[in-house]
Amino acid sequence: MSKESENFPKAIRMKLASTNDLVRMAFFSAARNNGLNFLYFSDKEKKNWYLGFLTGVAGYYDLRGIPMFFYVELKALPVNTNFIKYQAKEKEKWDFVEATTESTLWIYLPIIQMAETPMFF
Repeated sequence: MSKESENFPKAIRMKLASTNDLVRMAFFSAARNNGLNFLYFSDKEKKNWYLGFLTGVAGYYDLRGIPMFFYVELKALPVNTNFIKYQAKEKEKWDFVEATTESTLWIYLPIIQMAETPMFF
């Protein structure tokens, strides 16, 4: 562990009940914060995948914010995991997709694969 990572504050981990809750929270957070990236990485010991997003609560840590990571655990990584598309016009719908092809019907957020477990986790 590097000296830099020792001084880096750990994010508060908030495990959500379902992927539906994660997706809904992420898209509404992205609308307020001008964007957001989903992050995913594996736990080599548990052989689980973590899918989530990093955000902060403003006004703490000398006004830089409390880092929070909202996530769900997945047993396997779904195929086509470059983006998540979302809409909630008449009924909430979302899916994993490879590309952003129907931009007027859906809102898209990228999914970024981490090479290793992030130091904030």
